[in-house]
Amino acid sequence: MQIIQIAGEHFSRYGYEATHLEKIAKECGISKPAIYYHFKDKTALYEAVLFKGFSELASEIEEKTGQDDPEMQLAAYIRTFGDYLIATPSFSAIFSREIANDAKLLPESCIIELSKTLKSLLEILKKGESRGVFHCENPFMIQMMIVTTLSAYLTTASLRQKVSQMIDSADAKKLDPHIDDIIENLTQKILKGLKC
Repeated sequence: MQIIQIAGEHFSRYGYEATHLEKIAKECGISKPAIYYHFKDKTALYEAVLFKGFSELASEIEEKTGQDDPEMQLAAYIRTFGDYLIATPSFSAIFSREIANDAKLLPESCIIELSKTLKSLLEILKKGESRGVFHCENPFMIQMMIVTTLSAYLTTASLRQKVSQMIDSADAKKLDPHIDDIIENLTQKILKGLKC
């Protein structure tokens, strides 16, 4: 639905408080009452934007982590998480805002969807532990390593570019690696840490 897509762009760019339904309606080429026909208020629209993101992410993770090998499952989990954030930059930015704001605006329905991803991770870690591949680790800590690393990378392109301009060109590339390198490096570090 176009309203959800455009609203997502507005919420990601301006934040919840500074997003106005009038501007979303204008960009959609509809009236503000037309938005109210679909969504009770701005809060309901915000929930719809986030719910779409979290539910799609949970579904993709479930679909792509079906391997039997826990190491392959964990690698697929991280890759899927990263690929989804790359494919949905608006969702990534809103998610980052929610993390920075202690999820104060995150609706319960979205927390339920987000918990599905954490449950998938927990099952992967348990399987790895039961097979002697991973040692016991707090799944929430692993989830935060994945989420914060990937979302921070995706929402700091301008900052990284500005910082890189202040540094010797040979070292500047190290400060701005490609997202695929970030995902691969993160995967290897987490796997290594779980095997120690």
